[in-house]
Amino acid sequence: MKVRAWHVILLAVAVVCTILLAWWQWTRFQSGTGTFQNLGYALQWPLFGFFFVYAYRMGIKMENEKIDAENAVDDLDYLYQADLAKYGDATGDNSEPEITEIDEDFLPSRPELDIDEFNELNKPRRQRPRDVESD
Repeated sequence: MKVRAWHVILLAVAVVCTILLAWWQWTRFQSGTGTFQNLGYALQWPLFGFFFVYAYRMGIKMENEKIDAENAVDDLDYLYQADLAKYGDATGDNSEPEITEIDEDFLPSRPELDIDEFNELNKPRRQRPRDVESD
């Protein structure tokens, strides 16, 4: 995959933003009203910047693997077509395979139930308590 300039610029802007946000939280922590929450954020923002770089690198790696796999399939397809042209089909017949249908007896038939049988099989086993009128 080609690394595009705008990808790198966007990545650099994201990392610079996380560094600036970490610096801002650090100055807030050092001020008189700073808390340990600001310190946590100051330590957390650079991790976000690292994650942006990591995610970008993994995305590039996955794209390259995808391109390599597509090229390998194209190579195999080319070799397969060359073998077919040289040796022909294994059966000696280069025509399209015949389309067949599945026999109806292949799968078991569905059970047919009428409404009364269905209701008897699915009858509730527990009864709801009846509303008792209080005196």
